[in-house]
Amino acid sequence: MLKPSIMTVVLKEDKARCELAKGDNLGHTRCALCGIRPYSFCRCLNEEELKVFSKISSERMFSDKQNIFLQQEKSKNLYNITEGNIKIYQLLTDGRLQIIGFLYPGDFFGSYRQGKYNYSAQAIGNVKVCVFNETTLNKHLEKNPKLSRELLNITANELTLAQDRIRVLGKLTATERMANFILNISDQRARIKWQDNPVSLPMNRQDIADYLGLTIATVSREITRLKTSNIIKVLNASQIYINDRTKLSLLCN
Repeated sequence: MLKPSIMTVVLKEDKARCELAKGDNLGHTRCALCGIRPYSFCRCLNEEELKVFSKISSERMFSDKQNIFLQQEKSKNLYNITEGNIKIYQLLTDGRLQIIGFLYPGDFFGSYRQGKYNYSAQAIGNVKVCVFNETTLNKHLEKNPKLSRELLNITANELTLAQDRIRVLGKLTATERMANFILNISDQRARIKWQDNPVSLPMNRQDIADYLGLTIATVSREITRLKTSNIIKVLNASQIYINDRTKLSLLCN
């Protein structure tokens, strides 16, 4: 009986199915060729350090709407996005869903408190992440202060997301919230050297509405308002072209 020389390992978890790439050589090749490395916390590592670092990470892929983890689950892993987008959200005591923010390639996530995740993370479209066992990564960081500092800078993004949402839901009007949202997405894409105009909106209208604290009808109305003012052009359901960035910025209060 012939045995295949290459096997695909499929991890079946309670909440998501994902593929795991194994092997030190494969891991090093993956890290060395990673297109998002210049924007991830591992960017500070030289070639030799990267070889060691690659041995403590694995790669997993998630499909649209699969949960990477759920709020209050026991925290075991930390994650760094290499492809795709992720929404992070919390379930309130009354059952409502509150979207905290949207994550992009290069973003590190998986914060926890008392051994449990603070929020849920769900894939938007196909997503690829680097996975780090929490205990293993912490031990590695203790020996690598340079990497630890980089990670500290990256994880500050989670706090920034929370601050951005507080500001958005503060005293901003619906128009101001929408303008801020579009520009923030554009800026995020520019950060990782992606095309920032047209602006890609991979999340659905309901997610946008939940994040901005608006109804779907209000989101649609504000997009139409910006379109009618010739500030933006709607190319399709998931792409918006910014015709006048200056005017859009002025709407951000």
